[in-house]
Order: sequence, then structure tokens, then C-alpha cells
Amino acid sequence: MDPAAGHELLRELNQWRPTGGVLSIYVVINPADRREGWRTKLRHALKGLDEDAGARVLARFPEGAPPPPGRVQAGYIEIGEGKPRDKREIWSVHQTAFARTVAFERPRPYLAPLVQLLDEGWPLGVVVVALERVRVFEWALGEIEELAGWELEITSLDWRERKASRVDPARGTATSASGRDQYEERLEHNRLAFLREAGRLIASRYGDRPWRDLIVIGEGDRPKLLGAGVGSPARRVHEIPHDLIRARPAEIGARVEQELDRINRGRELELIKAIEEAIGAEPGVALGPDEVLVALEQARVHHAIYDATREWEQRDGVELSELMIERALGSRAGVTPVEGDAAAALQTRDGAAALLRY
Repeated sequence: MDPAAGHELLRELNQWRPTGGVLSIYVVINPADRREGWRTKLRHALKGLDEDAGARVLARFPEGAPPPPGRVQAGYIEIGEGKPRDKREIWSVHQTAFARTVAFERPRPYLAPLVQLLDEGWPLGVVVVALERVRVFEWALGEIEELAGWELEITSLDWRERKASRVDPARGTATSASGRDQYEERLEHNRLAFLREAGRLIASRYGDRPWRDLIVIGEGDRPKLLGAGVGSPARRVHEIPHDLIRARPAEIGARVEQELDRINRGRELELIKAIEEAIGAEPGVALGPDEVLVALEQARVHHAIYDATREWEQRDGVELSELMIERALGSRAGVTPVEGDAAAALQTRDGAAALLRY
């Protein structure tokens, strides 16, 4: 699923209000597990929930069949009276990693796990750099695509050996630079210029991509040189010291995913910092779930954050986190579930806060 389709699905589900409610399930699949423990976890997650909807879920994953595609399959199954064929089902397949299989029976689709899947898998720019070659990728929702690549042409940097000048015994043993030294200097200069120019080209060509972060992979100071050429304050640039210039896209994607938790947790802490700095300033902040919900209802929120690890209280059978998601989607506000240190920092705000538009 591409990011645009994922957010369109969020908006569609946010407007769905079936009379009998919805069984929402997020099935984590591990095709490498020959014992298929994921099927056992699926059956366990369905215990105590609507039997008819549960049977329809299990029918999608028949025993003995090959593992279904994707790392996670998300399903939303209408509950209520009537024939199964008359009840709506919506399924989506995701490549983003997710913690565990979970199921919820609620009056409406349960969206927090889907919001988290999309947020954790938000598109990233990935650049793999070497002295004389640059490759550009986009990683999104667990999949990676190569977009472009450039190589430095060095054949024009011809050189020839030049004899060293004679040494004047009265002036010591110093000699002038050889032709090879001059060639190496010119080559190094061109390499540095190539990396900076590649950074500028990436910024101009892909400046409108929805990347929040740019990952630059390479050895030595090459990532820093290219990052300086990008020069975009709107995106955080992360440097990974690794030589992957000849690696397959799948290998590069796997290396990116090793950094995702650090990158996402760091971004969440920056949101916490922005909220703390906005307290007492204009346009201000909303602190705590009640203030955030009121501001969302008034379409005053620019970006809301909430603790994704919290057990949220319910109002009319709906968690406060779900109400924040619902109103954020309805008012086109940004919304981010946070974990780790950022979630801990929100404890003094009862688990939620928001930057305001006005």
C-alpha cells in the first residue's frame, strides 16, 4: 500500500458508522515461522469477540494455505444482523513492522493501530553515497524504490608523470609536487564538488516529496558533504556510516529499517520540544486530552500528539485516542502517536497535547 492510499483508507474508515459496530483486527504474519504461531495468536485475539465476524476473519486465512502476503493484514468487518455477504469488509495489506496481533470490537473502526502503521512507515529519502557514485531511493511503508543515480566521470582528468625538479643542496631536500599529486588534488576537488552538487540536485528534484527525513549512507565524511549540498532545514538528515553503494535495494531497505526506531523516536521528541517551547506563545498549545479535543472540534489544531502506549478511558464506548484521531482527520490536522521518552514526557499532560493554528 502506498502512503496516499493509506491515508485515503483512513479517511474512508473514519466516516464509516455501521449500525451494529465493527470488528477491527491487525494480523501480524511471520512466514518464516514454520509452526505458524501467528495463526494461534490470531485465534487467541478473536476469543470473546463476535463469532460471526471472527469466522469471516478466519475464513480469510484458511488452515494449510500458504502464508498471506505482507507483514500485517488489517481488517474491518461489519457486525450485526443479516447475511455475511450483505455485511461490509475492508482489508488492507502492509509491509510495515507491527508489534503483535490485536483485535477490537467497537462501534466504529478502531484506527489507532493503522495510524501508527502509517506514521512509522512515513516516506523517507535514502541516499547511498561513495566517492564517485550516488544512488537515490524512497523508502515508504516497508518498501524501497530506486529513483535515480549519478556517477562522476573521471576519464577527463588525465594526467602524466612529471620528473621531479633537481634538488639544490643549499636549499634542502624539498621538491615541487609531482604530476600525480596535482592529479590527485584535482580528482579530490572534483569528488567533493560532485557530492555537493548531487546534494543540490536531490534537493531541487525531490524537494516536493513528502519526506520528513533524509537518510544518507556512506563512509567517512561523504554523507556530511552530500548533506551540506542538500541544505534543507525542513528535513532532518541522518548519517549512517556504511558502504552499501553496490548493495541490492532490499539490503539497503533492511539497513534503513534498523534505524527507523531511532529516527521516529527522535522525531517524536522534537514534537515534544516544539510543544514545550510554544507554551505561553502565540498561537499556543492545547494540553491534556480535553483541551485537545475541544481545539480539534474548533479546527484550531495544527498537530496533535498522544501517548500510543496508554490505556485510554472510553466515552460512549470510544477511546479518547480514537476521538482525537477522528477529529484530527475531520479537520485535516496532523496527528502522531508517540512512544518511549516522548510518551513519558506526556505523562504530565495526561497523555496528549497539540500545537495550535490560531
